Amino acid sequence: MYMDTIQPVKRSKLTESIVNILLTNIKKGTFPPGSKLPSERELMQKLGVGRSTLREAVQSLALMGILEVKPGEGTFIRAISKEEIIGPHIFVPIIDAESMADFFEARLLIEPHIAALASKRKNAQDIDAIEETLLQAKRNIDKGDEVDRWAGQFHLQVARASKNIVCVRFLEAILSFLVGRRENAEHNKDFLQWEYESHEKIFTAIKHGDEAKAFKFMEQHIQAVLQWYKKLDVV
Repeated sequence: MYMDTIQPVKRSKLTESIVNILLTNIKKGTFPPGSKLPSERELMQKLGVGRSTLREAVQSLALMGILEVKPGEGTFIRAISKEEIIGPHIFVPIIDAESMADFFEARLLIEPHIAALASKRKNAQDIDAIEETLLQAKRNIDKGDEVDRWAGQFHLQVARASKNIVCVRFLEAILSFLVGRRENAEHNKDFLQWEYESHEKIFTAIKHGDEAKAFKFMEQHIQAVLQWYKKLDVV
């Protein structure tokens, strides 16, 4: 009877624990700015977690702007002050299903404006960076590989194109909470294809400097994502 109340620990909860452990060590100076994280194998052994959980935690911290993953070189701590580090605990109250509507409402208030700014302020490097996230997402959809990270990177690169550091920090913080929390969506090819096409529409508007369409398509995208998540039992 009592065992009925015991539920398996969700991988997302374990990922949050690893994120917090790494954040604590970064703030303490165990991993100073500019330094390289220990190897994946070493971290897995020290933390007692599997590769997928560790990678989700690293991806979350990369989206928060705290880590930088350099293919072929390793993962490095970005040179930011301890005061700039936003801990994921500030969003704990909004990750339950009841509060997810508020979470998406906040995104709706901010991200369409970010997209409009990006359409006005972007440069060639921004366009290349956003387009690369789309290309990588498409490759992964076709191969059946993980898409979550690249979907998050799309929104982050749009924010960077806005040239507003507060907008970038906002996206870094909230998107870290979406990585690893949409397993059902990650395995639904219809959703992934829709998401890619929706991102592509936003990108085209930004590339052509169309502020009104960038705003509209981002707004429609976020509204539709919430409906998809409800349909797929993500929230």
